[in-house]
Amino acid sequence: MKNLKQIASMIVLLAMMQAHAQNGPTGVLNSTTTNTFNYIKEGVKMPYSVTVQESRNYKTMFALADMGKVDKDRINTPVKVSKLITVTNNANPRDNSVIALRYDKQVADTFMLVSTGKGFAISVDNRTMEYIMGKGIQFANTADREFFMVDEFNSIE
Repeated sequence: MKNLKQIASMIVLLAMMQAHAQNGPTGVLNSTTTNTFNYIKEGVKMPYSVTVQESRNYKTMFALADMGKVDKDRINTPVKVSKLITVTNNANPRDNSVIALRYDKQVADTFMLVSTGKGFAISVDNRTMEYIMGKGIQFANTADREFFMVDEFNSIE
């Protein structure tokens, strides 16, 4: 009887560990990239740098039809992406700022940081946000404003 209780408790323990292992985030990605761009102010090219610190949290979801199977099909789920964008302008420290950008990444979308004449533009899955040096963030389309969750802060040096 004692052996039966131990075996039953081990089976329950292993089942709980297996269930817990298949739930929750399965990975985190952290990366940092730095780009140097120029903007034109009064006919003069002014250099500035943009540092992007990215963090992604991945979750794994399986199809309900595959419950109990050894080989399971993974369901593509949106990834929560957070980017901390730091703008550093050594020529004019008043332009220094920090932007916290959050969105749900889909499987096929891409993040592009492109230099413009007045600052830089961020493009994710054909949704665009522009940062103009000295003025801040602007959206060309109001639907893009709803896609991005943005917080902008002035940097104190």
